[in-house]
Amino acid sequence: MKLKKFRIKNFKSIIDSGDCYLTDTITILAGKNESGKTSILEALEDFDTDAEIRASAKPIKSPEAVPEISITFTVEKDTLKEVLTEIESTYKVIADVELEIIKTFPDTFSFGENTLKNDLFGAKEIEKVKKLIKDKWNKVKTFHTKYPQLGGTLFDFEFSNLTNEKIFLVAFKTATTLNITQIDEKDREHFSKLLVEIEAEIQNLENLISAEEKFLEALKRWVPNFVFFNSFDDVFPNKIAFAELETNEWIQDLSVISDLDIPTIKNSIPRDKQKHKKDVNVIINKNYEKFWTQDITNLSVDWDSSDLYFWIEEDSYLYEPSLRSKGMQWHLAFYIKVSARANESIPNIILIDEPGLFLHAKAQEDILRLLEDSAKEVQLIFSTHSPYLLEADKLNQIRLIHRTKKAGTKIENKVHALADKETLTPIMTAIGLELNAGITALDKLNNVVVEGASDLYYLNAFKKTFIKDGINFIFGGGAGNMPVVGTVLHGWGASVIYLYDNDQGKKDGEKNLKDNWLVTKDLVLTVLNTAGSIEDVFSPPNFREFVLGDTSKIYTESNSEYVKKSKLDKVLLAKKFLETCQNGISINFDTATKDNIKKLFENIEKKF
Repeated sequence: MKLKKFRIKNFKSIIDSGDCYLTDTITILAGKNESGKTSILEALEDFDTDAEIRASAKPIKSPEAVPEISITFTVEKDTLKEVLTEIESTYKVIADVELEIIKTFPDTFSFGENTLKNDLFGAKEIEKVKKLIKDKWNKVKTFHTKYPQLGGTLFDFEFSNLTNEKIFLVAFKTATTLNITQIDEKDREHFSKLLVEIEAEIQNLENLISAEEKFLEALKRWVPNFVFFNSFDDVFPNKIAFAELETNEWIQDLSVISDLDIPTIKNSIPRDKQKHKKDVNVIINKNYEKFWTQDITNLSVDWDSSDLYFWIEEDSYLYEPSLRSKGMQWHLAFYIKVSARANESIPNIILIDEPGLFLHAKAQEDILRLLEDSAKEVQLIFSTHSPYLLEADKLNQIRLIHRTKKAGTKIENKVHALADKETLTPIMTAIGLELNAGITALDKLNNVVVEGASDLYYLNAFKKTFIKDGINFIFGGGAGNMPVVGTVLHGWGASVIYLYDNDQGKKDGEKNLKDNWLVTKDLVLTVLNTAGSIEDVFSPPNFREFVLGDTSKIYTESNSEYVKKSKLDKVLLAKKFLETCQNGISINFDTATKDNIKKLFENIEKKF
């Protein structure tokens, strides 16, 4: 089961997070301190099917509000078949299905409305029976108008709860038994028949709801574990006694990632013990050396007749783990724990709060490589405000977390949709760091700061296709934030110009640059000489073919207006187009598109 999206309500600082859409690999929650990143991860942890939502989740300012965590999974066809077979459902599974499961404080689970529409367990039939009961009850209520002596206030009852309905029917029958003889025979038969039918439908409803509950319980066993790492305070041990090997967490984790085998350690002949020791150490260090590049370090496992020992080997000398730096100890613990969770046979989703917060920049980059490797096996969600854990070419992984006094913590799925400078700072810094790596005192690169992520993706795709070297396109974080990025680049001595869409944003941006940043007009450029955005560089036929992937689309407006009107994700479209170009797929533009791209690059080159 893949986590598709989540939504959190009434959890600490979160009133309503809004939907957060996940990637299949890594999703990064980026935001400043106190924005609510940790609360989001805690809420996901609390979705655990065997635990209650923590009592501290209730908002302090609104203690009456009920915490709610909604998770939408993509359930694979084969998994769904197994679940439905278990509950003896006859539903025919033909494809993967998205299911929303809601957990309400403290530990009540239910399905979301979209799940109920799938009718996996007779959900449509449940609604049908509920309506039937209501309709029959309304017919019963007509008797009260004709025979007011029948039941008094009992006729005011409205069906809403299964338990109450059954209790009510008993009370109603008792109340009307004595009076039913007072109505004529035909009406009496009809009245009695309706009560019998309602009772039967209530029983039917009970059976259907029981099927829903069975389906939910069966499905819950397939829900991945949410494993939250918010600290690594546990000290990696120097040694572990043989008596503790079977229960020790470090041994269990090492067994997952290195095939460490306790019976072999304890009971085998010396030759087999030595071979096993060698094999274990080879596996551990073959993997670990990929994720720790600060120095040449090996982790060695050894044992005698009573204890198993750990050694950190540097320069052919063995150190106890407790004698190495805190950063080294933290990274080693992090590597073992995360790798073990990623390689377990049970499904996990790994949650990490500010990984490597106290490590220096190079070590944080090592952490990122470990996370990317682990994401091949499990989904990861981690929070950060470090630019060293963000990659400029993977902006699609980032979800911005921001908080206001009125709305609480909110999640923004699109990097380009938020103009909060403090929230965007680590992203802009990450882009800057990536750029700075290629700037030397003798070779100052020419940099074009662009408005949005879609501009960045399309322009890099054009650059690759037309082999335009010596120009860097830099994400500016929206028209209002572009001067911030440009100022950093100016500080490095780099050449900078600003590229806007030819719309109101260009006029406002140009004025902002002139009035507040002392940037002259000659450093400002538009994508097109005519009105339009980056999508309009393509001819309509080329845009339909290479971006939309549907040549049958017919529209009379510009490409950018069509994208806006159709509410398409412009960043996703651009990202996919860039990936197509990066994969070496041949793109044969028509003359109109080629001319537009050629003219754009010529105008850029003239500015430098």
